[in-house]
Amino acid sequence: MSIWSGNYADRFEEGVVGRYEDEFETPIEIYPGWSNILTDIQTAPADDPPFDVTVAEGNFYYYGRQDDLFEPIRTENVPNAEEIIDFYREMRNTEYGLPVDGAPCTIIHREDGDVDPETWGDLSSAAIESSSGIGVDTGFWWYPLYAAAIGMDEEDGAEEMHDTAYHEDVLAQVADWNVQSWASSGEDIWQAFENGVIDAAQWYYDQTAYDIQDYDGLTHTMPEQTTGWLNNWCVVRGTDKRDEAEQFINFLLDSDVQSTWSESHPMVFSNENIEYASGLEEDLPTTTEEAQNIAFPDWEFLSEHNATLSDEFTSIQQRS
Repeated sequence: MSIWSGNYADRFEEGVVGRYEDEFETPIEIYPGWSNILTDIQTAPADDPPFDVTVAEGNFYYYGRQDDLFEPIRTENVPNAEEIIDFYREMRNTEYGLPVDGAPCTIIHREDGDVDPETWGDLSSAAIESSSGIGVDTGFWWYPLYAAAIGMDEEDGAEEMHDTAYHEDVLAQVADWNVQSWASSGEDIWQAFENGVIDAAQWYYDQTAYDIQDYDGLTHTMPEQTTGWLNNWCVVRGTDKRDEAEQFINFLLDSDVQSTWSESHPMVFSNENIEYASGLEEDLPTTTEEAQNIAFPDWEFLSEHNATLSDEFTSIQQRS
């Protein structure tokens, strides 16, 4: 199966793989990847995919469906889908993949500094402007844009991103931020803090909540209204292990599996009956009402503006 590389893969092996192999007496072969995930499926023979199951955050899930890279999920083989929080089930078409795990964005900042952001709007504050600067993600550029839209507070959530009339304003908001680190990995962010380049950063809860303990003088604040990513897990087209693939996705949706998984990886999980590991329960949603505070990108809309927004974001980075 294909999963995200980096510490996602490490924690997936720790929290999921061993338990599944013990329970089903079936070995799992992991293919950590990133930008190559969809390409690997596209370039493989239709009846001989490179893996049987893949992770897909919103962007990957949308474009994978457009290219018919996934098999429809036979829900009778995935009974745990009945326990998915309604908001996650309804925000995207789930015919080809079921929502399992993800993470909201959070703001990392120094404990003893003058910068104490509580909302995404605070990234435009005078305190941030006079600080060393902030770091933002460049690999998944849409999350800084959604954070900026939330900070503008012109519409509910990040609805500015779903109205082209606001796109120039959102881009201008990011351009006005005091960005000093355009990061492509968590390591870039931590190093920028260590080197005194930044005093705050937009990053991801799953790479922050546990990892931050390794860095002196840093803390993080997750805004009440935030953005974030969510994986839909998919069966890859042409696999001859479709039954086993659906069995695995059903396993990932089990409330006890997700509860244990959260002990090694502090993510949002989709089962309404999850019991989060200690320290996570106050931050992460367990109901539709709570989940609605995370503005997940809508790729049904964004796909029409993807190239323009990506080019403009890159231009901002190059001009900074």
